[in-house]
Amino acid sequence: MAKKSDTDDPEVWHARSFEASQLFTPSTPLSESDLFAGRATQIRKMLETATERGKHAILFGERGVGKTSLAKLFGSFFPKTLRHIRTVREQADPSDTFSSLWLKVFKDIQAEASRNGEAIRAPLSQFYDREILPDDVRRELERAFNPNDIPIIILDEYDKIGDPKANELMANTIKSLSDYSVNATVILVGVADRVNELIGEHPSVNRVLEQIFMPRMTSSESRQILDKIVPRLGMKMHDDASRKIVELSRGLPSYVHALGLYATQSACDRRSSTITDSDVDAAIKRVLEKSQESVQDAYAKATHSNRGDSLYRQVLLACALAESNERGMFTPLAVCKPLSAMLGRNVEIAAFQQHLKKFITPERANVLTRRGKERAYQFRFSEPIMQPFVVMKGVEQGLVGKDAIDVLSFPAQGKSPV
Repeated sequence: MAKKSDTDDPEVWHARSFEASQLFTPSTPLSESDLFAGRATQIRKMLETATERGKHAILFGERGVGKTSLAKLFGSFFPKTLRHIRTVREQADPSDTFSSLWLKVFKDIQAEASRNGEAIRAPLSQFYDREILPDDVRRELERAFNPNDIPIIILDEYDKIGDPKANELMANTIKSLSDYSVNATVILVGVADRVNELIGEHPSVNRVLEQIFMPRMTSSESRQILDKIVPRLGMKMHDDASRKIVELSRGLPSYVHALGLYATQSACDRRSSTITDSDVDAAIKRVLEKSQESVQDAYAKATHSNRGDSLYRQVLLACALAESNERGMFTPLAVCKPLSAMLGRNVEIAAFQQHLKKFITPERANVLTRRGKERAYQFRFSEPIMQPFVVMKGVEQGLVGKDAIDVLSFPAQGKSPV
């Protein structure tokens, strides 16, 4: 039994629970660099790119791995001695064109102008009542900053841009900035497996574009989130509790934050400063209850069957537990081991091959996507957030034993225990 705190004042626990909701942020990007965990390789590459004249970067990976948090906090990772970092970050949306996206950037860059004979500073956007072209971007960035400035333009969620001409224009812009050695760095951020999915095939920019892949978090990176936040609340977390949170989250930081928040609040409800395994169990229930309706509906559609022996739930759970690569891709062979353990008998691929085919169809909510050629297919969850949801549903339904949770695997983290 967890030891109770010295105080039974309910206000203390209400305040601590509220503070936890401010530090754990499952629904929004981080806003405090001290709470950012891991990603040392990606940060180093981005810093090196920003300080190398003529170099630009593209940060890409699955949805939900923390790209926006890194983009939002990137400027704070520079050494404190560098006082001239000038970061402009904008988010693209489906209504954007190349021109409208750069107009957003120009709204946040001040330029000198003359009004009624007086020198003033005004946003660059005020000088554009026409379409912005790559040459405009190059010329404005050339003269908008002081020689000692390190300007960084971050274009987040670039994959959402709706302009079919944007990729060609952006490639030309980046090449022009590099060819003219303009002292400004453009960083594109978006959801993709490969760079050409974000910016297309443009060999001419490959030499000036640092390609930075952001995989799911490792176990140690995920644990850092808990290690940074829990002590700030004046609390501690048992190892088995933190291990369960880390492994259930499958490398997605939003789930670490969600499970960490609800487990902390469960401990506060008990008026205990120690977060235990039972608090994580309570957190699982809350995460499942609060999951997006679209996720719940997709799961129900993917696993529904009027036959008791259909095995859709078990096969989908085995997919969620299967050993996968850093892009979340797994093979049918990797599904055999967890499914065999669940069913208590040896299972071959032929026994669930039809299930996998169904999972990539609208009939089963397109819950999986498939890549590759026949006999060499690889699969992954269409929406990354579905994978932890499926695992937690498996725990709730008793399909996977709780004693196995502490060694569940996710990309690049070893093998599945079941």
